[in-house]
Amino acid sequence: MTLFQKYVEVFTDWDVDAFRGLHHEDFMFIRETDLLNLDEHIEIIDKLVSDGQMNWHKVAKLVHEDEYMFAARWEQEGDIATNVHLLKDGVSWRAFVSRSPQVR
Repeated sequence: MTLFQKYVEVFTDWDVDAFRGLHHEDFMFIRETDLLNLDEHIEIIDKLVSDGQMNWHKVAKLVHEDEYMFAARWEQEGDIATNVHLLKDGVSWRAFVSRSPQVR
């Protein structure tokens, strides 16, 4: 099973501990103005999932995955969201999301 598939599975049947297990201990989520460490990232995602605000796993398509990275893409509120994960030891080490207006 690919790492992307594991993410989809974890989000489909939310399990915060399994989600933590998909991340390297040195994980960082890169945002436009700051970085989130693993604990901060898990806290934010857990709240979003618990509040029903996280559904990317239902609409995302895998763009590419190999032993070094994976990229997924989906449409969200008129934007195209692209999520990229750099891998280390088979789990996510760095991640970021880009949102761009959809070109029609």
